[in-house]
Amino acid sequence: MGEHAFYVGYETEATRVQVFTLGYVPGLLQTADYARALFTAVPLSRTAEQLDNEVTVRMIRQERLTSPDDPLQLAAVIDESVLHRPVGGSDVLHTQLQHLAVAATWDTVTLQVLPIAAGAHEALASGLVVLHFGDLGEPDMAYVEHALGALVLDKERDAERARLAFGRLQSGALSPAESLALIRRLAGAT
Repeated sequence: MGEHAFYVGYETEATRVQVFTLGYVPGLLQTADYARALFTAVPLSRTAEQLDNEVTVRMIRQERLTSPDDPLQLAAVIDESVLHRPVGGSDVLHTQLQHLAVAATWDTVTLQVLPIAAGAHEALASGLVVLHFGDLGEPDMAYVEHALGALVLDKERDAERARLAFGRLQSGALSPAESLALIRRLAGAT
């Protein structure tokens, strides 16, 4: 939990986030029900109030994507399998796909889907996040979540490797327009 709180603090200061996720929709694009289903899937002992707080924090973080005063630019690549995984059930997935279709049209969001047909790629083992801090003078930072926790990589060479990996994932992904068309088609089919 410490690494996650650390990450949220830095995300608050970031001006741009690049994120690739394998098994789930990125937190900045999740609906409340989808986030709740993910949080409850992890076997952590938490009260109902703690769970509500975690979902609320996630929803508050998303407000920057539509904020006129402090916008956060998001470039997200999601694995196509995420669009088929019924996290929280088929109704929750349907609502989540509809939300992705809307978010993909926001000026602050670039959303791409990495097709399953792309085969093996360098990020098969885990997702990754790169935080950029714009004019704050802070170096970029990489963040990698895995099944047992998370790693914060704040050395410049690690951030550069993460930026390059993200760029290659973007290159192998569908274009934003193709991705949106796929998401809309799946949202209509669920």
